[in-house]
Amino acid sequence: MHSRYTRTMGKDTYTFHLVLGMFCLLLSGTGRADAREDGLKAYQQGHYAEAIRLWLPVAKAGDKEIQFNLGVMFSEGRGISENHDQALHWFKLAAEQGDADAQARLGKHYALGRGTDQDYSKAEQWFRRSAGQGNKYGQYNLAVLYANGYGLPQDHGLALRLYYQAALQDHPGAQFNLGHIHEHGTGVPKDYKEAFNWYAKAAQQGEADAQANLGRMYFIGQGTRKDAVIAYAWFHLAAKQGLEQAQLNESYVQNTLNPTEKKQANELAQQYLEKYSKR
Repeated sequence: MHSRYTRTMGKDTYTFHLVLGMFCLLLSGTGRADAREDGLKAYQQGHYAEAIRLWLPVAKAGDKEIQFNLGVMFSEGRGISENHDQALHWFKLAAEQGDADAQARLGKHYALGRGTDQDYSKAEQWFRRSAGQGNKYGQYNLAVLYANGYGLPQDHGLALRLYYQAALQDHPGAQFNLGHIHEHGTGVPKDYKEAFNWYAKAAQQGEADAQANLGRMYFIGQGTRKDAVIAYAWFHLAAKQGLEQAQLNESYVQNTLNPTEKKQANELAQQYLEKYSKR
């Protein structure tokens, strides 16, 4: 039973593709409030193309929240084909007006080379501006640069500080990475109890890797009491999200349980599915 790797911004098997914030849907009292509100209603009803049609004039007029919304829609292909060039355009307009979520998204595009050449220097600038506003996504992404030495001197101490800032705002990727850092002693003494606590926070937000690691720690009694029934429940959640190792561990743990424990484990797994599945 192995620990999952830390999350980064890459596209490898064990990475964390950041979900950088929810839509900024604050309505304005200006003359374009109706178009903003109609666009919001269209979006909520799943009429994404109509939302884009209504929001484009508002965004062109300089509304940074709507510019951010369009950036997300072009970036993720909501109501339109994915277009990273357009996503970059709208994120940049919103970011230059000080929108912290847009700054974090723009930095990610530069870091990954989406719609532009990969440029860690520009990514760092935008992540730092976002983090400076206390934005958890900017904090997390800047931490990833420091932790891995992407365009910056590797600095585990600064990365740790930024991960904490983001984790205390309930960023699940930061919470997961803090668990991994404390479990493996990356720049800090190993502390299994601290690792367990951070994995638990991320797992309760539906993060599959954290759920798998939490199952492992319960099964071997690392940082917490040994409890195969609870271990099974966490492995079951991670397995439901398609983690192959969690599926293997789920089967292994199930074979160690007696009939009474199996019944308890299945009941607990169902409770956890209802409470901790990613929405």
